[in-house]
Amino acid sequence: MTTLTKLLLLIVLATVQSKDCNYQFGNAISCENIYSLEQLKQAIQECIEREKVQIEDFVGLEFQKSDINFLQPQTFEGFEHVKVIKFLFSNITNIPKGSFKNLEEFEIGSSKVDNIEDKAFINLKKILFYETVVKQFPKGAFADMDGLTEVNFHKNDLETIEEGAFDNSPNLVKLFIYENKLKSLPKDIFRKLTLVETIHIGQNSIEHLDEGTFKGLTKLKTLHLGNNLLTTLSPQLFNGLNALSDLNLQRNGIKDLTDGVFAHLNSLKTIDISKNQIETLRNAPFKNSPEIESIDLSENQLTELDNIFKGSTKLNRINLSGNRLSSIPDGVFAGTSLSHLDLSSNQIEKISPGAFKGLHQLKEITFESNKLSEIAATSFDDLKQLIYLNLDKNKLKTLPVGIFSESTALKYLYLSDNEISKLKNGIFDKLVNLIRLDLDNNRITDLESGIFKNLKQMESFNIDSNELNGISAQAFDGISSITYLTISKNPIWNIDCDAFKALSSLKYFSLQDIHLEEYPPSCFSSLKNVHTLRINNTILKQLKKGNFAGMEKLSNLYLTDNHISFIEPGSFEGLANLFFLSLDRNNLTKIVREMFTDSEKLEWLTLSENTISSLDPTTFELFPNLLYLNLGSNKLNNLKGNEFTKLPNVIYIDLSNNGITSLPSDIFKPLTSLTSLKLNLNRFKTLEKGSIPASPKLENLDLQKSNINEIKPDTFEDFKFLLDLDLSNNTLKHISAEMFRGLTEIYRIGLEHNEISDLNPDVFDNFPNLKRVDLKGNRLDSRIMTVIKGEYPKPGLVTRIDIC
Repeated sequence: MTTLTKLLLLIVLATVQSKDCNYQFGNAISCENIYSLEQLKQAIQECIEREKVQIEDFVGLEFQKSDINFLQPQTFEGFEHVKVIKFLFSNITNIPKGSFKNLEEFEIGSSKVDNIEDKAFINLKKILFYETVVKQFPKGAFADMDGLTEVNFHKNDLETIEEGAFDNSPNLVKLFIYENKLKSLPKDIFRKLTLVETIHIGQNSIEHLDEGTFKGLTKLKTLHLGNNLLTTLSPQLFNGLNALSDLNLQRNGIKDLTDGVFAHLNSLKTIDISKNQIETLRNAPFKNSPEIESIDLSENQLTELDNIFKGSTKLNRINLSGNRLSSIPDGVFAGTSLSHLDLSSNQIEKISPGAFKGLHQLKEITFESNKLSEIAATSFDDLKQLIYLNLDKNKLKTLPVGIFSESTALKYLYLSDNEISKLKNGIFDKLVNLIRLDLDNNRITDLESGIFKNLKQMESFNIDSNELNGISAQAFDGISSITYLTISKNPIWNIDCDAFKALSSLKYFSLQDIHLEEYPPSCFSSLKNVHTLRINNTILKQLKKGNFAGMEKLSNLYLTDNHISFIEPGSFEGLANLFFLSLDRNNLTKIVREMFTDSEKLEWLTLSENTISSLDPTTFELFPNLLYLNLGSNKLNNLKGNEFTKLPNVIYIDLSNNGITSLPSDIFKPLTSLTSLKLNLNRFKTLEKGSIPASPKLENLDLQKSNINEIKPDTFEDFKFLLDLDLSNNTLKHISAEMFRGLTEIYRIGLEHNEISDLNPDVFDNFPNLKRVDLKGNRLDSRIMTVIKGEYPKPGLVTRIDIC
């Protein structure tokens, strides 16, 4: 007889199929809503049989949303092979002595445990409690658990740990007691943990640590004390921690570092002292930590740097952001192996010639959000490996000639939000490896010919929000590899279309917020690889044939917030791959077929917020693949009924805010794929059968803010597949079951902010799939609201598509 057969014989045979337990990835069986031993055994057996689980693949057992009040020492006999047990979102009355003899890992999450008897676990190696209230660790908390290697308690509201709590766990390697409410630790609490390598007691409220707290922890490598209330550190606190490599002290209230506090941490590699209140660091505090590689001092109150990093020859990362530094002393980083330096959000006004002398390995510098107005021409000369330089949000008015002459490795240069008015010729000549250049929010008035002539590797260029008044023919010469270009929010009144001949690799182009009224035909004909073009918020009044000639790969065209009132026939000719077209917020008054030739692949067409009053029904014959049509906020209040006869694939139509009072019968009948219809912000007043013509597959209907004051019986009788009905923000006073007759699949009804004052909760009883009824903002008795919320508590909508 096989081991699995023996196991099955130990479990009571079941006569009714159950799926309370299921086999999961990770060699575990997960059981939900368990309330008795018999139910448990039956469900496990059925899972093993149903999913053909082999004994060697059943090593974990998980309980979710269960009430476990039946545990006995013999409950898990026959389950000796199970090594991991988890209780999640459950209530456990008692875990008796001897319940788990061979268990290695025990986890309780978001649960309640009333009692755990002594010797409940034998041979346990790992215990994990989270989001489960445990107020205290008594002295014998881990008695008979000398095999424990990991203890993890977080988010437990733990307030007290008694002295000696860990004395019976000498083999502990990892100890996590974070996100609790500890204010102090007993003296010598860790004295027996001579093998421990990780201690995390962050995110508590610890105010003080005795100098002997960590005495004897010679194998400790990682110590996390962040997010506590420590204001001072004893000089001997870290003595003897010869193996410590990672120390976290962030977000305490530390104002000063006592001399010698890190003197014996000769293996330290990473230290985080960020988000404290340190004003001064004296006497090279890290000089006795020769292995240190990373120091985070960000968000303190440092006003000066004085030999802080002396002796730190392996130091490669320093974060000093968010302090009060006003200068960088020459040589302050000398002798380090610095590769990453963050000095952002300080008050630094200038960079001297010797600031980075000798830092030949430096790759990234961030100076964002300082007060820089002056940089010496030779400041970066020693930075031969510099790849990333961020000078955003400063007060630079000019860049000295030669500033980048030795920075040939530079790939990313950020100069946005300064006061630069002119780029000197030759300033970028040596940046032959530059990939990205940001010059947004400056005062640049023109781009001199040849300024980018050597930037042949550049892929991204941003020069939004400057004072460019024109683009010359040679403006972009040299940047033939660029794929992303934005020159928006400039007072541009003239563009020489020859400028685009240099941009043969461009894929994304933004020309928003400029002053051009028109573009010559074929102006963009060189941009054969552009897939997204944004010409928004301009004074463009019309589109002409040939405007987009040559843009064979254009798939997304945004022409919103312009003054377009006329589209010449053939304006979109050649755009065989156009997928998305937005003409929102223009001055169009009608839509005719000739406007949209060559648009067979179009799937999104959005024309909202124009003054369109008529639609040529034959127009939509040109869009056999159209899925989304937005006609909201126009003047389509006199629809004839034949407008949508050629849209068999459309799934979404927006006709909101058109002043519609009635609709032709069967206007939506040809829309055999339509699932979402927005008719909100119209003027229907009274709804009756036929007021809203049905569509065969409609699932979502939005009628909010449509002045509806009455719905007559059987209005929705033909809406068999409707799932979501939004009638909010109307003036309905009464609700009856007859109003919604026919809505056999309805999931949600939105009735918020009407004037409903009387409602029988039984009105919704005949809708078997109804899960949510929203009635907020009416005049209903609170008791009725409570009943409705109890009956229909499900959150959210079924599905809703909104066009951006």
